[in-house]
Amino acid sequence: MKNPNQSLEFPTTRRDPESGYTLHGRRFDDPYAWLERLDAAETQAWIAAQEAVTHAVLRAVPGREELRAAVARSTRYARRSPPIPAGPHGREFLWQADASDDKLEFMLRRGKGAPLETVLDPNTWASNEALVFAVPSPDGTRVAFGKAVGATHAAVIHVLDVETGQLLPDRPRGTSHTSVAWRPDSSGFFYAACPEPGEVPAGDESHWNAIYEHRLGSDVPARRIFGDDQEKEYWCSVKVSECRRFAVLYKWDYVHANVVYLLRLADDALVPVAPVMRSLNQVQVIGDSLLVQTDLDAPRGRLCIASLAAPTEWRTLIPESADTLQTVAGVGGRFYAVYSHAASHRVRIHAEDGTYLRDLVLPALGSVNRNEGEGIVSGISGAWSGDEVWVSFMSYVQAPSVYRYDYAADRLSPYHVPDVGLDASEYVTDQVWYESLDGTRVSMFIIHRKDLPRDGRQPVRLSGYGGFNISMEPRFSALNAAWLKLGGVLAFANVRGGGEYGRGWHEAALKTRRQNAFDDYIAAARWLVSAGYTTPSRLASRGNSNGGLLVAVTAMQAPEAFGAVYCRAPTLDMLRFPKFGHLSSATVEYGSPEDPVEGAYLAGYSPYHNVRADRRYPVMTFVSALNDRVAPPHDPLKMVARLQAEGARGGPYFLLPLRDSGHGGGTTLTALVEQDVDELSFYCWALDVAPPRPGEAPRATSTPAR
Repeated sequence: MKNPNQSLEFPTTRRDPESGYTLHGRRFDDPYAWLERLDAAETQAWIAAQEAVTHAVLRAVPGREELRAAVARSTRYARRSPPIPAGPHGREFLWQADASDDKLEFMLRRGKGAPLETVLDPNTWASNEALVFAVPSPDGTRVAFGKAVGATHAAVIHVLDVETGQLLPDRPRGTSHTSVAWRPDSSGFFYAACPEPGEVPAGDESHWNAIYEHRLGSDVPARRIFGDDQEKEYWCSVKVSECRRFAVLYKWDYVHANVVYLLRLADDALVPVAPVMRSLNQVQVIGDSLLVQTDLDAPRGRLCIASLAAPTEWRTLIPESADTLQTVAGVGGRFYAVYSHAASHRVRIHAEDGTYLRDLVLPALGSVNRNEGEGIVSGISGAWSGDEVWVSFMSYVQAPSVYRYDYAADRLSPYHVPDVGLDASEYVTDQVWYESLDGTRVSMFIIHRKDLPRDGRQPVRLSGYGGFNISMEPRFSALNAAWLKLGGVLAFANVRGGGEYGRGWHEAALKTRRQNAFDDYIAAARWLVSAGYTTPSRLASRGNSNGGLLVAVTAMQAPEAFGAVYCRAPTLDMLRFPKFGHLSSATVEYGSPEDPVEGAYLAGYSPYHNVRADRRYPVMTFVSALNDRVAPPHDPLKMVARLQAEGARGGPYFLLPLRDSGHGGGTTLTALVEQDVDELSFYCWALDVAPPRPGEAPRATSTPAR
């Protein structure tokens, strides 16, 4: 499908030869720094011209309508969450969407058997407005919800009266509201926020995150109850204990460590639990005891217990094991411990004294937990004093589903398993191990049709992440499902820097050890070729966020290993990243450009600074979410400009701007479908994947590589 003789007329990009800076005695040119001014007319015109070229290619891909149908079939399915009890007489809330809905609704059921009522329906809002969170008050009469515009970050809290459907006049102070937790008497709530404009020096608006308390109906501004007065990069989160006696307050140094205190609600006294920033901890209050899940002195995690009378004196309840302990949920008087076992999840059930009881057998190889702003959140939910156990589950071939677990019968029963038009029995998920450059063994998942011919010519999409203690675990996405139905192969490499194998695995690619992640990923690409799955020309490399950095760096370092690269929402200028938003906090992960040693290391792999005219880089698409609050939306622009000017032996290099989109993509399913169709069209164009004929199910063919 790709025409090597096709002439693509990219816009001319102004180069400013005077733009640049000196760092540690070395001059760095930055000729496209002017593109950082996204609102400038010149930048907007340049983006539009680049976008026109990209769309001209992607929208001309034969079979695009069939690709859209395949993506939409796997995107538009009924969604339902476990119930959220709040209020008397069995009142409960839940999230729900029909296949035709663009956004999830927040619903109310007033008692068992009662009909569902709509509380919040963001489908009636503007298309670029997102309902980010909704938290009912304990008495079920109010809902504090976060609304964001053009993204799912920078939400603002509003309060809804459930009975009248009216918004209360309350406007909690601060910006970028997150992590809402109500007081037990429903009189107000705690939440995390950044300061109001003008409260901090210019440029610090994304810092100094803290926990505030807002009292309903009060004219007094929300009071700041917890934060840090020395380190502006820390961020906070809050929960209220099931016993309703404490608020659990967290202060995070990214995903490297946290501090934990209890706020005793009876007298607002602060009680230290983990007062030193040296480990990752999650805390629950069970009766008169504290449960502390920690990696302190246990790189793969352990569960400790302490009394409320001596909350810093921990003793081990569940010791460290060979698997990585991710979460522990206390439900029904037992502990449900979720482990990462070779990058997929296992659930072990323990008695209150820590005694192992049994495994909870999951439907297949897959994932239970999820990553959120408050760290890893357990997919096991329910009350310590209750008897209902809810289990969330997904896999590469099963969309997010909800199960009930009956402990007495040891039975997992489906509560909501959506139909996404993908027959899981037709596919296989293999896990393989390969050697990286230094001999380290690295795992990788490979998903494909059971009847896949191993002829060395299959279209393969390889992905990785390799940072921030985040694991590449079995996750469902509509794009992945459509690629599988197209006949493609998926590969996910568990490279160093992630959290799959505990703190040591994460730290093995930290700061000046980052090259380990890049070496692991390049080795994965070469293994897929040597094992007979594909050839480099039929191998697409795909990364998002930190994974976007991963695929860009590896394309610069080993361009011959990849046929195409899809780099989404990345950070690419590793000498300037601390100047964007809250990314100065990420120096704990990447290192600091201001440090002579770390700065030199960052310059050595920074994609924007390592484009070489003598290298033939693969076809590449750089995706910029123009409302991105997490990664610099201008970095893909600068990278495309530099590659088009200085990497002329390879390419072509496309810019795909996502308008009205944040780091996670669009705010509606309609927008997400179109974004996925563009991505799938790029793979078809770049890898010579045969398009489906009208009326035929999409399926890739093994055409010879060109």
